[in-house]
Amino acid sequence: MNSGDDHLHWREIVSQLVKRCGIFDLYESRRRAQNGKEGIFHLLKAPDWVNVVPVLNNDEGRICFLMVKQYRQGIAGITVEFPAGLIEAGESPARAAGRELFEETGYRAKTLKPIGTISPNPAFMTNRCYTFFAGDLHLDSTAEPNDRLDELELLDVLLVPVEDLVDGIGQEPYCNSMTVLALYWYQRMKGGEKGADRIRTGA
Repeated sequence: MNSGDDHLHWREIVSQLVKRCGIFDLYESRRRAQNGKEGIFHLLKAPDWVNVVPVLNNDEGRICFLMVKQYRQGIAGITVEFPAGLIEAGESPARAAGRELFEETGYRAKTLKPIGTISPNPAFMTNRCYTFFAGDLHLDSTAEPNDRLDELELLDVLLVPVEDLVDGIGQEPYCNSMTVLALYWYQRMKGGEKGADRIRTGA
């Protein structure tokens, strides 16, 4: 913490749980600024998230993202996103990334590389999102989709050529902000690699 920023900090006086909402808890926090101002802030305390960017080649040899298509209740519409989910209690981000990848797509990755971490919305959310690159993929057919997915999860798995996502990002169905962010982390990772023009894939 920069000591020169002390005048910007708020101190929590009291925090009260308002409601438990399954994937997050709503808290009411009374806080006081350095200049004496006080206010009530509503915070969403949620588990940390993981975002997974799985890459493989399709039958034509094109580099593709392995993505999922699903209905999102918030916008009442279809999105295409990277596999993602909540980190469970006691679980490391890397373990959660591998688990979510398998549960949502049926694939496992020999390579899981952290490529970025961010606060999704620090204005009122307390959690962080960890993004992983997943390579050397192989399909694990030991579990049926209905056995892997959550009870209310309905999704299709598809391959999206990298250039198609780049061209369509920000437009439906590629309108999830976490997908935009994950694409940025992937592009930054690729820009930092020297002489890497092809992603290794599993058989």
